Amino acid sequence: MSTASEKRETHIVEYLLFVWQMEDLARAAGFDAGVIRSLFNGVDGPDLEWLLQLSKDMSREGLQEIGHVAHATETLTELALLHDLLTGPMEDPAYVKVFESAQPFLTELQEKKQGGGSMMHPTEQMLTALYGWLVLRMKKETVSVETEAAMVAIRQMANSLARGHIRVYEGR
Repeated sequence: MSTASEKRETHIVEYLLFVWQMEDLARAAGFDAGVIRSLFNGVDGPDLEWLLQLSKDMSREGLQEIGHVAHATETLTELALLHDLLTGPMEDPAYVKVFESAQPFLTELQEKKQGGGSMMHPTEQMLTALYGWLVLRMKKETVSVETEAAMVAIRQMANSLARGHIRVYEGR
């Protein structure tokens, strides 16, 4: 089983963040299978095959510069629908509570990013915030105390949404 498959089954938000990271890796490698293989030091396996397929899908879908593969976009849409269910008709009090804690931070980050332009769905805001934070940490850049505090609430939202995904879509 590939890392992506494992993440998809256990934590859908981690899965999407992983896909986004691997998309960036495929772009950095110029979609070159030889370069991608070299990253695995000659070791074949499900992760390499998954990444090579992702790279092919991105090339086929014209995602050389920006954007996400169709299956990632579909998963994001699924999470947006789940969010809307958990805050609406199914009203999950635990999820509503963590979302309400994260919402001011998401709104603030949205305003900083787009200067008040078109609004993203809260789940896309959450994923964008988490991905940006992860990139900063990978680069070993300083993250402000305020941002770290905001990320606690955003991570709680992500974890709660992932639990809701397992409960609703996986039937567990």
